[in-house]
Amino acid sequence: MKKPGKILKIIGINLIVFIILLELIAVAIYFFKNKTFFYTDKQGRKIRDSSGFAANGDVDIPAGRQPVQLTDKRFHPFFGYTYKENSNHTNNYGFNCPYDYPLARENKNWYIIGIFGGSAADNFYREGTERLTAALKRHPYFADKEIIYLDYAIGGYKQPQHLQILTYFLSIGQPLDMVINIDGFNEVIFCFNNNRLNVDIAMPSGQHFLPLRDLIESQVLTDKKLQSIWKIRQYKQDLRRIQDTRANTPFASIYLVLSAYNNHLYKKYRGEILRFDRLIEPAQVKDSLINVKYTPALRDEQLLLSKVASLWSGCSTIMSRALEAENGEDRYFHFLQPNQYYSRKIFSPEEQQIALDHQGPYSFLAKKGYPVLRREIEVLRKNKVNAYSAVEIFDKVKETVYIDNCCHFNRLGNQLLADFIAESILSKKTGPLRPGPGRYSSGLNKIPGEIK
Repeated sequence: MKKPGKILKIIGINLIVFIILLELIAVAIYFFKNKTFFYTDKQGRKIRDSSGFAANGDVDIPAGRQPVQLTDKRFHPFFGYTYKENSNHTNNYGFNCPYDYPLARENKNWYIIGIFGGSAADNFYREGTERLTAALKRHPYFADKEIIYLDYAIGGYKQPQHLQILTYFLSIGQPLDMVINIDGFNEVIFCFNNNRLNVDIAMPSGQHFLPLRDLIESQVLTDKKLQSIWKIRQYKQDLRRIQDTRANTPFASIYLVLSAYNNHLYKKYRGEILRFDRLIEPAQVKDSLINVKYTPALRDEQLLLSKVASLWSGCSTIMSRALEAENGEDRYFHFLQPNQYYSRKIFSPEEQQIALDHQGPYSFLAKKGYPVLRREIEVLRKNKVNAYSAVEIFDKVKETVYIDNCCHFNRLGNQLLADFIAESILSKKTGPLRPGPGRYSSGLNKIPGEIK
């Protein structure tokens, strides 16, 4: 009778020793990767795990939010699509903002800034605007102002959606003291994708828009698409649960195991997204209730790039003119967002795993399109538009700033972008910026040479 008890005791002791050793190994691995101690880096873990992940072909999962289903998007007669209004923290127009639109100026000290763009701009609204406010208020011009941010950005948005949204809300009386437009990546990726789908490049992203059409047009909503949509939904829910658990676990060993499983599941999720993209047919639906402008695909890549750049800069110019027509002040600031596939940044092995997929379409298209948009900034400046290239701001940053292999930044990346935006605004609007804690400084009026 004593022998089984002794065996169980030995097994229990060995199990405890194994768990302790596994925990110590996990702590060592965490320290090697992050140069900090796991148990004292709770805030750092929350920052790294808070941004969710990008969802190509669907919508993004914002920090700390429930997954957004395909059916949570709604057609909009002017904007293409928005989220479902008053749902999942959206406002009365379906934007990720706590304020309903139009927001009246309730205080004379309010300074209202609209954030426009796609998912990168939407992420910046949540993770970069606090830093931007702190930087702006170091200058006397903003010192006594209460800065209010309104979010007009949604994943997949591209020009001319920003322009349409701006003119619509100006027409219904929304006061905007300034507009910050952060874009460029979606214009390249989704215009090329629209061309592949025979959808006019000036239409909203077919990758986001056509699946909504398919939900209405039963003849194109096939069983394979329904199955793929369901798998995407399940993967997103599973990934969010894993990320939430990982961010809050007190054990390094559990964090390590969940990280490995998260990476495995994320690869399956991305694979299903690409599979769904291939199921979208570049064919016109006859007698469709949804009026989509179809055009023959352009085979001349340079001509397509020229049209993309012209659309991008033309819409930005009109946005600037619409805002500055009232009093001529500098109220519009346009930023070409950074992207990992067009960058001189030296990526750590860990960030390479997160941020780089040279076999995917993002790498190829960003390398093709970004040089053209970067040169187009010169055209915008000649048209007296406050346009800046932010593609260089991560070049000397050793820390991880990307959260996926698409185009999105973590909290640090958004804070660095906020520093650059603040410097750009203040150098143009109110004179030189006083010394502060910003981590990035640059020659704002200089466009460096091409990135190879």
